[in-house]
Amino acid sequence: MLWNLATKWIGAIKTSIYIYVSTIITVILSVLILHEKITEISIIGTVLILIGLVISQKN
Repeated sequence: MLWNLATKWIGAIKTSIYIYVSTIITVILSVLILHEKITEISIIGTVLILIGLVISQKN
């Protein structure tokens, strides 16, 4: 329901961007608040998400 509402308000592309960025914010906050270690997998995932966002914004 929230996805449909957000899509109606700001559009599908911006809604998708916020969903991908929320994953990166989760990794950062887990390190800062929960003192979790950053793993290689989380770094690779963050880089891949950022690369995907850059590529999607170029088109």
